[in-house]
Amino acid sequence: MVTEMNKCEFCGLPALTRGHHVIPKSKGGNTIVPTCETCESFIHKTWTHNELRDTYNSVESILESPKFQSFLKWRKKQPPTVIFKSSRGKFRDKNKYH
Repeated sequence: MVTEMNKCEFCGLPALTRGHHVIPKSKGGNTIVPTCETCESFIHKTWTHNELRDTYNSVESILESPKFQSFLKWRKKQPPTVIFKSSRGKFRDKNKYH
């Protein structure tokens, strides 16, 4: 996976980004947007692959989510160089392919 300095599609901060499939590739997604590691980690911690395919299947739908809005408030207070890696949410299915 190639990383490059770019503006993250989700938080808007300049950061090292990599191509992120908005709908997981395993679920047939082919749209790729530049995403920082922090936003990508939050997205995959919060929603299953099926939820990303069925409900949060665009940048706009993720940005409009109350969960993401709360995360974004926190993210905007952090320096762009901060990388936040989160573990899977305790209420999320343990099988990452569901």
